[in-house]
Amino acid sequence: MSVVANATETRTWGPSQRHTQNSLRGIAVGIFLLGSLLPFAYAMIRLKVVTGWSFWQAVGEFNNVNGASKALQFTLFEAFASSLLTVMIGLPIAWCLSRYQWKRIRVLRAFLAVPFVTPAIVAAMGFLSLIRQGGLLTKIGIDLRLETGIIGWFADLSGWQHPGHFIALILAHAWFNLSLMIRFVEPTLSSLDPAWEEQLSMLPAGKKKTSRIKTLWIPVIGPAVLCAAALSFLFSFTSFALVKWLTPSSQTLESLMAGAGSSAGIVGYRIESSELIYSVAIIQFLILLLTLWATAVFQKRYSKRLSLLSEQGVRKHHGTPTGLAKMIIFAGVLFTLLPFASTILSSFQMRKITNGSIEYVWTLEGWRNAWGGDFSTMGVGEAMSNSIIYAVCTLAVALPLGWVMASTIFQLEQSGWFKTSKILDLMCMMPLAISALMVGLGVLLGGLRWYPQMFSWFLLPVYPHVLLTVPFVVRVMLPAYHSLDPVFTEQCRMLNLSPLRTWYHGTLMFLRGPAVVAGSLTLAFSLGEFGASWLLVRSGTWDTLSIVVDQLMSRPNFDPLIHPTAMAAATMLMLLTFVLFMLAERFRAHDDRSGF
Repeated sequence: MSVVANATETRTWGPSQRHTQNSLRGIAVGIFLLGSLLPFAYAMIRLKVVTGWSFWQAVGEFNNVNGASKALQFTLFEAFASSLLTVMIGLPIAWCLSRYQWKRIRVLRAFLAVPFVTPAIVAAMGFLSLIRQGGLLTKIGIDLRLETGIIGWFADLSGWQHPGHFIALILAHAWFNLSLMIRFVEPTLSSLDPAWEEQLSMLPAGKKKTSRIKTLWIPVIGPAVLCAAALSFLFSFTSFALVKWLTPSSQTLESLMAGAGSSAGIVGYRIESSELIYSVAIIQFLILLLTLWATAVFQKRYSKRLSLLSEQGVRKHHGTPTGLAKMIIFAGVLFTLLPFASTILSSFQMRKITNGSIEYVWTLEGWRNAWGGDFSTMGVGEAMSNSIIYAVCTLAVALPLGWVMASTIFQLEQSGWFKTSKILDLMCMMPLAISALMVGLGVLLGGLRWYPQMFSWFLLPVYPHVLLTVPFVVRVMLPAYHSLDPVFTEQCRMLNLSPLRTWYHGTLMFLRGPAVVAGSLTLAFSLGEFGASWLLVRSGTWDTLSIVVDQLMSRPNFDPLIHPTAMAAATMLMLLTFVLFMLAERFRAHDDRSGF
């Protein structure tokens, strides 16, 4: 009787408390959706007023807009090529990493995954330093920048203008998205029951390797590969900094809009810029929305758990890595580290011309100039403080907002509102379909129209940073919610704990790790955000560290100190994000299925 009495007296959420909780969730969801759609919607309305075009008229005029059709062809081509190269490089690495017993497996994972959180401007500087005259690739006879030697021979033979620039771009995209392939594929392979493969090899359908691939591996890891490829396509499609610096002679839709963004949306002034932005933004939005839908479909299939065992047991069954596997992992780690190492080394090297020949001398002048701000609007110390302030403010808003969004999606699923949860999940990814530049443009046009004094507000860049980081928080926290065992919450209620303590012991204690991962990624992505900041800070009076790096590299390169100064600033940003990423890796579960 006492047990029954205690059970009936257990404090649970009452109707008013549930109503308050649901109301708070509804407010958070409403704020995010309104904040996500408002900049894009206002930008579209403003561009419609300036151009006088309807939605469908803007779509129909796309081919007539100067440079739009060519930019779309190049964007689709480079995004597809980047996705294919990501799969070709990432799948063997993920396969070898998941199949064997590796020493210091967490360190290997961290090294192979760090490119994804590397700021795009740092990635651009890393590959620029690799392909520059005197860089590592040119020393081994591969000149992707000036396109001499074998690259020039291939360009003359094929008639392809600047193939070296294109190769550098898709290599950088594959490097940047390598983590996606590993994050999606490795958790499944490293815990898949080895008996499946052994049993299949004894059946007629599994005698040949091609048959085993068709019967077992494509159904098991196919959705994960497609999901990673779709996300790689999305991030390559909206790439700006890498395109800006690695393929300066080619335009993507994103870089095309960036060039016209500062003069768009103004009545009676350069109408052609508004027409370009309006038409291109709609086409880009439709393509990215389709990509997000495909990603959601692939991720749904991927999230269906199979007969999985402990990772340690599976790795022990496969044993130590083969020689080929060691070579593949070594090549993967080398591929990952080369841009970082090249950036650091370039920050200490200055070009010197002696008797008509170019040589490089070691110097600290680049670091002194970077700190002093001799070639930029401010020194890297001040720019770093701006970046850190923006990142901390972004974290304070994006982490709780994304957490509530993930919790709401999970509760809708648990309550049987599957379609509503899927719609909300897709809406959470909407800022990625709008692109950073369009978010920045919406803030720019809205601020100029409704409250011009906004541009004297120091924290203005935080708004687009929050919108662009919340989707990553949701993607990290939602799988964590799915892994929660409701038994612990029920036990807390049986112990007559208050609702707050029940949530603390039954939910929060099991989500601390994912929350730290989400928070660290939020800080890293905010520190490295480039597109929206590049558009907004030129209308304000502040610069982030990524903008300072871009400023430095944009200066005429006749001064030999420009390059090491830019590389020193990029190194500071790289080290800052690397520390945050290593913090996230310490708390990441080995079977994390978020993909980020």
